[in-house]
Amino acid sequence: MTNSNDSNANYAPIDHYQGFWTIFVMLFLVFMVIALAGQLFALNWRNWLPGAEQSLTTWDGVKSSVYTVISQVS
Repeated sequence: MTNSNDSNANYAPIDHYQGFWTIFVMLFLVFMVIALAGQLFALNWRNWLPGAEQSLTTWDGVKSSVYTVISQVS
């Protein structure tokens, strides 16, 4: 007797890189909001994000903090 519920076998698993970029974009957006809020209120936001302490621009600080968090997670 064959199983008629094999319809899920046709779907490919989620690509590893797609998952990486999904996490990267989500973290980047959250950290960018934190950084922009910190700049709006003239706070030292670079101490709040891991890896962003030595960055000169907001973009570089957020990007380096996202890479720091992802490297610690994986």
